[in-house]
Amino acid sequence: MLPEAFKADGDPFEGLRLPVSVWKALEDAGITSLEQLKAVMPGIDRIQSISPEAAQLIRDRLERLSTRRTVRVRLIFTKRPRQEG
Repeated sequence: MLPEAFKADGDPFEGLRLPVSVWKALEDAGITSLEQLKAVMPGIDRIQSISPEAAQLIRDRLERLSTRRTVRVRLIFTKRPRQEG
């Protein structure tokens, strides 16, 4: 994995937590939104500014983002009988 700091504020690829170098490579390729990134994913290997390592990292992060779900759980606690004493 790339050892660079992650971009936080103003990152158009929110939720992917991409390293700054990958973010910059995407910007150099004219990809400035998550929707654009999803649209070019089938051909991400052909973009010159994106290294094979970066392409795989993007694939992994997009897959993780797309499979992330919110699970709601409702906990039900039974009432204990009150002991008098």
